[in-house]
Amino acid sequence: MFSIGRLLLRLIVVPIALALAACAATLVVFVANWNELLAMVDADPTVSGGGFIAAVVVGFALSVVGSVATAGMLMPALIGVLIAEAFSIRSWIFHALNGAVSIWVGRAAVAEVDLPFGVYDPPVMLAAGLCAGFVYWAVAGWNAGVMKPLPVAPPGPGAAG
Repeated sequence: MFSIGRLLLRLIVVPIALALAACAATLVVFVANWNELLAMVDADPTVSGGGFIAAVVVGFALSVVGSVATAGMLMPALIGVLIAEAFSIRSWIFHALNGAVSIWVGRAAVAEVDLPFGVYDPPVMLAAGLCAGFVYWAVAGWNAGVMKPLPVAPPGPGAAG
């Protein structure tokens, strides 16, 4: 049965889940490329004693650039999210694969563009997409759809099977 309250709740929960999924994907990319981040911080030998400050500044700059790039690569996932919401698809496999496929398509779409810092390798991006899809499912996908699916009655004693 359709409910206005459920629709309003979905309009709040889905954008929050999308934002958390993009943050999780960015976190996966940065954890996978931690050595490159440290190499960028240690690249300037003239800096003495300011390693922590440099790490904070470089880390913040990388997180902003990485978040924007990763969120842009996850934009094709909106198609899968709309399909899941329209048909009340609540499978974690669907959402995880939606994240992986969408980030792969998004990466292929921006492959011509110079990706920031060279940290967007295909295996890392697939892991980030899977993580993003799973985080989306954990926040909003497990209860997708405005209308709840009808319960399936168990087969009776005379059912063939």
